[in-house]
Amino acid sequence: MQTDIIGFMKRTLLTLLAVGGALFLQTSPGAAQETCSHCVVVYGDTRTNHDIHKKMVALIMARKPEAVFHIGDMVGDGRVAADWDKFNEITGELRKKVRFYPARGNHEQLSPDYFKVFGIKDWIPWYSTDLHGIHFAVLDSETPFWKGTPQYKWLQNDLKKAAAAPGNKFLAVLLHRPVYSTSEHGTMDPPIVAEALVPLFEEYGVDAVFSGHDHDYERSYKNGIYYVVAGSGGAPLHGQISTNTVSQVFAKSYNYLTISLAAGTIKAEVYDDSDKPIDAFEIAPKTRKPVK
Repeated sequence: MQTDIIGFMKRTLLTLLAVGGALFLQTSPGAAQETCSHCVVVYGDTRTNHDIHKKMVALIMARKPEAVFHIGDMVGDGRVAADWDKFNEITGELRKKVRFYPARGNHEQLSPDYFKVFGIKDWIPWYSTDLHGIHFAVLDSETPFWKGTPQYKWLQNDLKKAAAAPGNKFLAVLLHRPVYSTSEHGTMDPPIVAEALVPLFEEYGVDAVFSGHDHDYERSYKNGIYYVVAGSGGAPLHGQISTNTVSQVFAKSYNYLTISLAAGTIKAEVYDDSDKPIDAFEIAPKTRKPVK
């Protein structure tokens, strides 16, 4: 009996580490999968490795989330009907059971099929939604988003309203291209996303930004905002090729991420394609400046 208890304690041991102001939870590998009540899942960059994508969808469905956000590059080429057929085959049951929120990636190729598959009205690819005290603003990084553009003006107005709303304790933004990355696109792509959007995120007190495009997992933290890359749901994996002082955790691994709100705090947990924990962190409510 004592041996069983010790074994159980070893398997479920949690080590709390202070990492850059975050509460970083390390969980022993092989923990049994649990459902996540009132949680949402974020994953992306599924593209061409259909076996991995199927596996990720099965793991996500086992969690029984309330909603799923896909952060882009759903298919290899959005202009190819067969690619969408395969995507629908893999995600069809998932999308019937939970709310599915897409963010367009570069591999969707600005294709009209993207809007048809997801029933997006008026062909406007940016939108927002509220779930359990979290406001999610979904952007389109393939459409101009810098200051003065329609998308920028929409985001500014959306965040302003959300920051002032009494029911929204947290603000999250999702888009395909990352703000900060130490992998391939962090050095190849110009830093236009950070230059255009970070001032707006900081002005309205955004709590977290979730992106893909680089096929790995990475958590960065700067000026009170978490920047998370979770873009490896089936696309070829990317390694870490540079350094950045804001980067806290990096893993060359397929992954999906769960977000839940408990006791007024966001809890984020990240798992690989074997459902082993990669990372975990918590976001406490922040006091936002009065919105003018």
